[in-house]
Amino acid sequence: MKYSGKTDVGIKRTNNQDSYAVFSKSNYFCAVVCDGMGGAKGGNVASGLAVKTFASSIKAAFTARNADDFSESEIKILLRNSLDAANEAVYRKSLTDSELEGMGTTLVAALVCLCGTFAVNVGDSRLYRQLDGCIQQVSKDHSFVQYLIDKGEITPEEAINHPNKNIILRALGVNEHIDGDYFRIDSYERILLCTDGLTNHVSDNRLGEIISGSYMTKKPSYKARVERLIDEANVGGGLDNITAVLFGGE
Repeated sequence: MKYSGKTDVGIKRTNNQDSYAVFSKSNYFCAVVCDGMGGAKGGNVASGLAVKTFASSIKAAFTARNADDFSESEIKILLRNSLDAANEAVYRKSLTDSELEGMGTTLVAALVCLCGTFAVNVGDSRLYRQLDGCIQQVSKDHSFVQYLIDKGEITPEEAINHPNKNIILRALGVNEHIDGDYFRIDSYERILLCTDGLTNHVSDNRLGEIISGSYMTKKPSYKARVERLIDEANVGGGLDNITAVLFGGE
């Protein structure tokens, strides 16, 4: 498994409210990306605490049991329990300080183990897969514009510049309980997890070109591909924090 991750403040913001973690042992791999909200202090606290709590839950489960002992149903339960733990941690923290009231965060995570590759998401941070050179968004945004798209009131093209495109309908830590979307990803060459600071400035087609490495004659490293993603988001405006994690094969 090859992988690389990076977060960047962008060129318009003064603080970074994104957080991410990538960790693995011999029999599993996990990546989690969060984009916080709730003011300069709250967003940073929410995303950092969510990443830390989610990662700790995954690590604890694989420390307590051998990776090859998990079934598909148990992995899904583990993802759900880890999401619940992260939600509770952020929600409880928000009650301790008036400056943190109402804070929350997106979360998108992927877990690779012997029984497959699984993912969970809340909010509008995204998971893409690349297969046979084609890129596909696997996660579905929990956003107002996605709601309008689903109702047929606007097109995906109209959503790109919609004035309410940054409104999300579901976030971790805002309420006592949270519902996430869960996926099994059966086939892929590479997986990209990212915040909207990337996807707001780089088109899906361009994402595919960069993560495949086709923008260079010599195949670039995963680190170089992730850095290129960040650079192009900044060139495109850099209006928000930008985080990307890429993993897969050659």
